[in-house]
Amino acid sequence: MTVKAPVVAPVPLWNGFYIGAHGGYGVGSSRLVDPSFAFAQDRFTMDTKGAIAGAQVGANWQFDNIVVGAELDLSWASIKGNRPVDPANPILSGLSVSYQALATGTGRIGYAFDNALVYAKGGVAWANIAYQAFVGTPVPTDINHQRTGLTGGVGLEYALTRNLSARLEYDYLYFAPAALALSTRISTQNVDHELHLVKLGVNYRFNGDAIVARY
Repeated sequence: MTVKAPVVAPVPLWNGFYIGAHGGYGVGSSRLVDPSFAFAQDRFTMDTKGAIAGAQVGANWQFDNIVVGAELDLSWASIKGNRPVDPANPILSGLSVSYQALATGTGRIGYAFDNALVYAKGGVAWANIAYQAFVGTPVPTDINHQRTGLTGGVGLEYALTRNLSARLEYDYLYFAPAALALSTRISTQNVDHELHLVKLGVNYRFNGDAIVARY
């Protein structure tokens, strides 16, 4: 009776810790609502756009084809928007917004097709946002504030080697309205922000492939 010898083959596993880097681009909007109508109109929106770059660290646990994980990422950001000063209408102009840093802490769940992993993620977002306002005064008001919000996204990651993988990811970040005083001469305004980010990144996985027997 002939007995087949096992065929030993490397199987990409997503278990373990990883570190990586990413770069990308973001677009979004910052909306200002003035409940007291101190502005000539009660609300307007500034569009924002710009680049990001940063690093991430995380861990995955694989159960057959299901992969769950957690990740923390931090990005330098240059995402900006503005309304230039209009001498004919100064009370609705002279505002700028700039994201200087972004961070997210998320949980992930995905499905592995050997070398490929598709996943969804969700969790908490943080941003360092700077506002500058020339509203009703020749001296600008500078406001640098920290915001906490929510994030969700989807991605595709592909194992290039036993330890190195590349990924493409989309993230949505939302920061709910918060009160800001853009000028000492007018009332407090409520400002919220949203961002759409596309990231391209690489990860180094510390565990590499596992060797299993197949018949």
